[in-house]
Amino acid sequence: MSKAEPFVHEWISHPLTIADQQTHIDRYERLFDNAQPGDPAQLYWSLAERPSLVLGLSQKIESLNQTALSELGLPVYRRRAGGTTVLVGPDLLCLDVILPAEHPLIISDIVESYRWFGEAWVQALHTFGIETRAIPTKEAHAERERLKQPETHEYESLMNRACYGTLSPYEVVVGLRKVVGLCMVRRRQGSLLQAGVVLKWDCEPLARVLGRTSQEQEILRTGLPERAIGLNHLSANPPGINALIDAFEEVIAPQLLTRASA
Repeated sequence: MSKAEPFVHEWISHPLTIADQQTHIDRYERLFDNAQPGDPAQLYWSLAERPSLVLGLSQKIESLNQTALSELGLPVYRRRAGGTTVLVGPDLLCLDVILPAEHPLIISDIVESYRWFGEAWVQALHTFGIETRAIPTKEAHAERERLKQPETHEYESLMNRACYGTLSPYEVVVGLRKVVGLCMVRRRQGSLLQAGVVLKWDCEPLARVLGRTSQEQEILRTGLPERAIGLNHLSANPPGINALIDAFEEVIAPQLLTRASA
């Protein structure tokens, strides 16, 4: 291809939507279900209008502390991706990226498919002087090995009840504290990549609903603050949501641009 050939945008960014979590789930699932090869990539930005719990595909609502759930009045939703419980709400900026089948960012290696996504968030946060890193695969797997070790199994199992209590390859961290969590769904029509940026890390609701006993709740209150951190603690002047969106889209623009056909 000659250098004279123009670039065209191959992505659509939907404006930030603030609504109940079920509305968000329905919208990004509809966008994903309707994706066709050759369609542009799509970005769906969202905030849940009230704190809510989102369970992984195989999680059971019965595993939650029903008394705490009732006292807190937290709605419970379910996503098609795996993983464990996420507390959504005004303190978690969410992004769903729909990549249609045959998109060049879809590669066969599932783990490596996260690399560009995590690294893009690292670059975007660097724009605001917030220094993070995408945790390498080997390091993330080493942390997960603690779940298999007899001396740490019980503690790690408890932390793993929260999605932000554990680490996966290329998630964005400061030290070993998660700032941006990632997950993905692969289907015939393409790939759905999801990110949650922690604006403020409030562990109390999670400690109460994930702890089945008062002892477990206290362990979670102590342990979860060591597993994640919000942008409000990483910058004296944390970026606003619109600034975060603009920074991320500027970073990924070169990756979601293709040359126009001749």
